[in-house]
Amino acid sequence: MREEVKDLLEAAMYKEVAAQATYAAAQKETDDPGARRLLKELAEDEGRHLQILKDIKESGMEVLQWDNGKLRNLMISEYLTGPDTLHNAGIQDVLLFAMKREQEAVEFYSRMMSALKTRQAKRLCEGLVHSELKHKLKLELMYDDLFYGED
Repeated sequence: MREEVKDLLEAAMYKEVAAQATYAAAQKETDDPGARRLLKELAEDEGRHLQILKDIKESGMEVLQWDNGKLRNLMISEYLTGPDTLHNAGIQDVLLFAMKREQEAVEFYSRMMSALKTRQAKRLCEGLVHSELKHKLKLELMYDDLFYGED
């Protein structure tokens, strides 16, 4: 595995660890049981993403198979503002916070893609962008169902 790809995997793993820690810590900062449950699920998701990245790094995969099919974008995180912290957050604030974090990850990997030189590293970034977009869509659909869904 090329050094550029290893460095990218390290950066991605760091981002997953940081996200997992944020969501785990925030579980103790809210009294809302729905928000606490969602934060627990988000922390577990980030842990699974971290394990996938570790597996890729450890196996030295040269060719990555990513499902990069077209995804919908509800654009909720682009139009709504959310909290900067999760202290005393309810479910709506947790969803907004998480959507914003996923959007930031998409933007980070998109910028990284333009700075990388090897085709393998660029493909890894494409896969990471798509993965973060899938996470964002999942959160946006949940938000849409909870706060805009038909009665």
